[in-house]
Formats: sequence, structure tokens, C-alpha cells
Amino acid sequence: MEFRIVRGDEAETVAMPRGRGFQKRFVDVAAVDVHLNLLRAGEPGGRYHHHTSSDNVYIVKRGTGHLVVEGESHTIREDDVVYIPAGLRHSLTNAGDGELELFEIYAPAGDSFDFVIDS
Repeated sequence: MEFRIVRGDEAETVAMPRGRGFQKRFVDVAAVDVHLNLLRAGEPGGRYHHHTSSDNVYIVKRGTGHLVVEGESHTIREDDVVYIPAGLRHSLTNAGDGELELFEIYAPAGDSFDFVIDS
């Protein structure tokens, strides 16, 4: 991997499963994955899941979300930074009327990253 700068309007855009919205991919290497999630209002919500060895960070840029971690509900909003250690079960849903925009970071990523559905 070499040094690079990725402009927001030049990042690869990928559709999220189940019509939830889109991801803008910024960095995706073995050490770290950084992307911007753009979750639609009324989207079906994320699956309750965990990552065996990857920590997860959300940086909320815009909107309001409903986050469940280990069965406990939380509201997250603009300027919140959320750290979810590896192994904790969680799910996220857009709780607002507009788009929920948040940066999501996984580390480690690549072959070390997994997505284990818990329900």
C-alpha cells in the first residue's frame, strides 16, 4: 500500500445490502478499513452481529442513529465518536427522517475481518 489522498467525491461508492444505503470506500487494507456509510431514512436496520478480532469505530457526521450494543440501546448523533471493541454484539439503524452519515473504521481489516450474525 502506498501513500494516497482520497477525495470524498472520488471515493468508490458501493451499495449496502438490503437497500440500506451506500458506502464510500476510502481505505481498505489489511491493517484498517475506513469508509463512509450513508444510511437512508426508513432503512431496515443492520443485523445484530459481532466481529471476532476487529475493533469498530463510528464517527457520526450527520443524522441520528439507534445503536444496540450487547442488548443496551443508545442514541448516537452528529459529532459522536463510538468505539466498539471486538467481540461485542451490536447493530445500527438510522433513527432520523434524513440520511445518517457516519465514518466507520475497522481494525484489523482484510483477512482478519469477519461479520458474525448473532440473530
